[in-house]
Amino acid sequence: MKQASDFFHAEDNLNCAQSVLKYFDAPAAQIAEFKAFGGGRAPEGLCGALYAAKALLGDDRKFAELCSEFAARTEGALTCKELKGEVKFPCPACVNLAATLVEKYKEK
Repeated sequence: MKQASDFFHAEDNLNCAQSVLKYFDAPAAQIAEFKAFGGGRAPEGLCGALYAAKALLGDDRKFAELCSEFAARTEGALTCKELKGEVKFPCPACVNLAATLVEKYKEK
């Protein structure tokens, strides 16, 4: 079974945000646009995978719930800096977690 992290740094060297979008078959133009949001460059340093999740959900209430659940699994970390530095939660794990949560919250 394919995981979102299968796209991370593999096909076209996609970053975390792009990998989540690619997993959900987002338009190529959107995937290209999100090249700017990997590696801690999403607004406010947010994890790029989470930033892509926000774009996919398009619902602030669902995104807030998704962030709460993500944080519960990452010792409260939501920013790339926290995830990579203090918590040591690797990027592929962030990508898979964000994609799993998008699937869950899209169904709600």
